[in-house]
Amino acid sequence: FSSGKPVLLAFVYYDCPMLCTQVLNGISSSLKAVPFGVGTDFDVVLISFDPRDTPEAARAKKAALLADYHQEARADGWHFLTGTEPEIRRVANAAGFRYSWDEQTQQYAHPTGIIVTTTDGRLARYLFGLEFGPRDLKLALVDASQGKVGTIADQLLLYCYHYDPMTGRYGIYVMRVLRVAGVGTVLSIATFILVMLRRERSTPNIPTH
Repeated sequence: FSSGKPVLLAFVYYDCPMLCTQVLNGISSSLKAVPFGVGTDFDVVLISFDPRDTPEAARAKKAALLADYHQEARADGWHFLTGTEPEIRRVANAAGFRYSWDEQTQQYAHPTGIIVTTTDGRLARYLFGLEFGPRDLKLALVDASQGKVGTIADQLLLYCYHYDPMTGRYGIYVMRVLRVAGVGTVLSIATFILVMLRRERSTPNIPTH
């Protein structure tokens, strides 16, 4: 799926009684604190890995989620997809997502998390768990957009943080923070000296006796 924008991708199934609903809730909750627009700056794509899910079930799930989180105005940016077993397996394997049917519980066993892809559809970042920190989600989108999403301040913030693939989170990069602070200090000193020099030149000389 390539829309020319970063994509927030998650594998769920629409009749899931537990984890999938929590993942969807976590996505919606985090997006409220992210200053980017669904459908304008990035898209959200949910793929059902249950081949029994129908397009009607997908539309019903989408309508319910958008209503619960007041996202109706951004409906075009939310995509709830279904497919056949071979299609689902092909996409899931390409994304590194593994799942299996558990006969005893009559449910799917699967990991939880979201994937952020680049503007040309390449996998960029994995964020694990049921809840996703707005800062991590924001940085992942800025990172995956290759400069197309966010401001200069967001790019600077991204420079100061490092993505850890083991935890699926961003942590502060101390050395880069020190470099930015050092550059800021040098610029502040240079600005101060320049202002003082200009002030000195503009002050008329008063002769003394």
